[in-house]
Amino acid sequence: MSIVWAKLGISVISVLLLMLMLFRKSVLTKWLENQGVRVTLLSGWVLFRLLPFIAIYLIAGLATTSDVNGFWDEGSKASQGMIVYRDFWSPYSPLYAYFLGIWLKIWYDSKMIVLTMAVMDGVALFVSWHFFRPFQSRGVFLFNALVYYILPGALVLCIVGAQEDVWMWLFVALAYLVRERKVGVAWYSFILAIGLLMTKAIFVLILVPLFLIEKEKIRFMIPMIIVGIISLGILYPLVGWEFTQPMDEAQTLRAPNIPAILNPWFNNHIGVGEKFWNWIGLVASVGLGCLAAWRLRKADFRIMLSRVWVVLYATMMVVQQSAYSNYIFLFLIPLVFYVINWKSPVQVILLLIFNILCVVHPSYWWRLGMPCYMSPQDMVSSTELLTDYLMQVAIVLMTGYFVWLAFPKKSQRI
Repeated sequence: MSIVWAKLGISVISVLLLMLMLFRKSVLTKWLENQGVRVTLLSGWVLFRLLPFIAIYLIAGLATTSDVNGFWDEGSKASQGMIVYRDFWSPYSPLYAYFLGIWLKIWYDSKMIVLTMAVMDGVALFVSWHFFRPFQSRGVFLFNALVYYILPGALVLCIVGAQEDVWMWLFVALAYLVRERKVGVAWYSFILAIGLLMTKAIFVLILVPLFLIEKEKIRFMIPMIIVGIISLGILYPLVGWEFTQPMDEAQTLRAPNIPAILNPWFNNHIGVGEKFWNWIGLVASVGLGCLAAWRLRKADFRIMLSRVWVVLYATMMVVQQSAYSNYIFLFLIPLVFYVINWKSPVQVILLLIFNILCVVHPSYWWRLGMPCYMSPQDMVSSTELLTDYLMQVAIVLMTGYFVWLAFPKKSQRI
């Protein structure tokens, strides 16, 4: 449980620092109005990404753990020219391992995986500056950027967990910025297609609401179809149907999610683990995302995307039985920069608690042996299991609250 206590300790320190920042928010925001964006973002990255990396992995000499070792297995083999899905298993899109492999050419060590994630996180935040700048002053954006850097859901999941989920937001925001430069729908669609090939299969979910509100639907689809055909033309002769390996992730049972917390109350009679739960999760998340997009179809694209992104992927985190709370890293940027009202003590306090729980729970659950509760007696059979179950319930309820915040109300149908 040492990793659990370490994550909890880092999270508590982060939250205390954030509370001090929030107490002096007006002063800091005013000061940041006169600071350079690039310098401030880079300074924040050095303080809250590079220095923690150096302290944890180079000075303390701690070894990489968990997902990092899986990424190392993929990236190291890809860097040696092995074929994804054929020579090594991967739950990610085909270009993901090769992108990691490029970085490993610089430093052939699993720690380089963590540094890569830190760099990509910094790039995602820089792209977000250009994405959100029409709606936020420099001081407000930079204050939110520092908050994001320090939040446990970003700091711990990036530097300790080396999660890549923020890449998805990076690609969708970058695609919009390219389109904004009036280069046409084709390049916008092409970057989205590359994003799908670079990240994971769930990236395809956002394409459904984007297609729904897209006026130039044919031009939107053509680049994706071309990229898809070329990808299949390369992959199928090399690996056959093994390129469907990422879809196997949908069969992996994780927690917390709605089926997991309901299952014990129905004595394991709701079919947890069955494929129909995957379909229910898919319909629920994409359906809510499409409804939110349709309600905001006349709004600025950035407003629409920020809300739809949180609605879609936060919903997915608690309805899809293969999802787990690390997915907070996927939607944390739009949640922090656009959805949360930083003048609301309730929203801020819940966000901080939510971050701590989402960071700590995956490691706690894993070290308990990934329990699946079959009956109410299972939940109370030990203090550790009861703690785990209560954390699951809290995460699901708070996720629902943030989905509700992001979902456009009738008064927000612009």
